[in-house]
Amino acid sequence: MERIARDPGREHPPRERDRARERIFCACAPGAEELLSAELLELGLDSRALKGGAEAEGDDAAAIACLGSRLSDSVHLRLWEGPRAELKAAKRTAARKAGGLPLLVRARGELATISVDAAGAPLFRRGWRARIGAAPLRETLAACLLRAGGFRGDRPFCDPMCGSGTIAIEAALLAARRAPGLSRPLALEALPGHGGPGLERLRARLRRLERSIAIPIVASDRNAGALRLARRNAAAAGVESAITFERCDAAEAKVPSGAGLCATNAPYGLRLEEGAIEAWRALGTLLARLRGWDAAILGPDHGLVELLGPRPSSSLRLKNGGLSSRIHLYRCL
Repeated sequence: MERIARDPGREHPPRERDRARERIFCACAPGAEELLSAELLELGLDSRALKGGAEAEGDDAAAIACLGSRLSDSVHLRLWEGPRAELKAAKRTAARKAGGLPLLVRARGELATISVDAAGAPLFRRGWRARIGAAPLRETLAACLLRAGGFRGDRPFCDPMCGSGTIAIEAALLAARRAPGLSRPLALEALPGHGGPGLERLRARLRRLERSIAIPIVASDRNAGALRLARRNAAAAGVESAITFERCDAAEAKVPSGAGLCATNAPYGLRLEEGAIEAWRALGTLLARLRGWDAAILGPDHGLVELLGPRPSSSLRLKNGGLSSRIHLYRCL
């Protein structure tokens, strides 16, 4: 991932305002905090993982995270922090800085903070979903799955249980280096000194990082209706031509040549419909064919994963819509 905090073509880029470094808190799925912190570091921000997300600091930190982070569900820009006893007066000061945005006040012990939602809407809503189906996978969680699997958009990819296509679409957008928040309006534009030419230069810098998708991406599912929805979503995201859609069972899924990543959200929890056991066994059959590949399987915290055969090399516990889940990671030999 390219660092975007500084314009690589300028040692000292021009600025419209003399400002201090911004401090932000980015929320993510519980359990994905370290993944998010690493992403923010790659975006050029100083960052550390905290419970429920990651704190980061840097010039234009809020805009960089809102436009460039694939894992963040929300970005809170810190306007004030200090003793709880000074909170009442600080609210009046912060309100003048907030540009009419609602203040987010948090007090713990003797300390308090005041922030605003820099994006103004959940960042997992990328804007390309044609329809919200049952138990949909958030786009940000799909991005977590790809990152946990080490996917950077430079090797083949397949999702044999693609459903509405979320993971494959996120893989294609990552391969294209297309910033997830590039087209969205940001609430922070209402803040004094945060919109205008500076923000447009940052968007332009992100656009210059885009590239053609040069890897094969295959998304398959045995459900024809799911595939129709996946195609519509891919078209809305502008990546339909980069994804090969196939209707088939996971055990018979076509796999691109070369060593790549297989990532999927296998049925469990609210999606534990009839036939789930057969689906997991079919996935195990596919993994046995993926020699040299890596696999990242989102599934339950326990059970079902044993049907895949070999034990995962590692796993990451997290929450998926309130469900205790794990990303099970495999190196297929």
